[in-house]
Amino acid sequence: MNVLVFDVRADFGHFRQMYSTSSPLTHSFIPPTALFGLLGAIVGVGKEDNDYLRVFNHETTNVAVRLMEPVRKTRVGINYVNTKGNIWVPKQRREGARTQIRVEFLRFPRFRCYVYMNDHERFSQLVDFVRQHKSVYTPCLGLSECLADVRFVAVDDFHRVEAMDKEPVPICSVIPGRDIQALKVEPGKEYRKERVAWEMDPARVVSRYEEVIFEAGARPLLASVPYYWENAQGERIVFFYSNGKGE
Repeated sequence: MNVLVFDVRADFGHFRQMYSTSSPLTHSFIPPTALFGLLGAIVGVGKEDNDYLRVFNHETTNVAVRLMEPVRKTRVGINYVNTKGNIWVPKQRREGARTQIRVEFLRFPRFRCYVYMNDHERFSQLVDFVRQHKSVYTPCLGLSECLADVRFVAVDDFHRVEAMDKEPVPICSVIPGRDIQALKVEPGKEYRKERVAWEMDPARVVSRYEEVIFEAGARPLLASVPYYWENAQGERIVFFYSNGKGE
């Protein structure tokens, strides 16, 4: 199947983890639901009434993500202005006008994104925008302050490979934990697991979470999985929603 491959990079990125409270922590890679928002920004499907989630979601779009740079994180103090209730009257608010919160950011994140869509007309539109380095809304990585650059890589043919045995193979992308039958641990690699939002409806209600495994140094994982997708160059990836869509 034809898959759009593009890189997205930024100086900073922030994808808030669900259990963060007053001091937000960030995921180490762009979660699938955030990637849907990025795709919506590129082709101009706005966030008004969360329209982008009606176009890009787990039923219409299959995605995979590869880390292209090691995970680096830093914490920055951010000054927030209290604007709840659409007013700003600092002297009358008990909690004060401003508060400083330490926020964790990704530093120099770069991800390779793989996108397949059932809607071929929308997919062609997306390919044209990325190929021409155009976007309707400004791309960002998680927060509007984290401006991002999107670069076209290719429209590549990936075919699905059924693993006939449980021999581990190198997988370049992050892997859903449920797909891993065995993981070969190699010296010098840093293995991490994070739980991310997996399915989100147009009301932004998350109906499912999944654990994802990746190597923090952006190196491939040697893993045994029931199936993966491979291109002519031998690059192997696992789509997030690998339930047969796009075959």
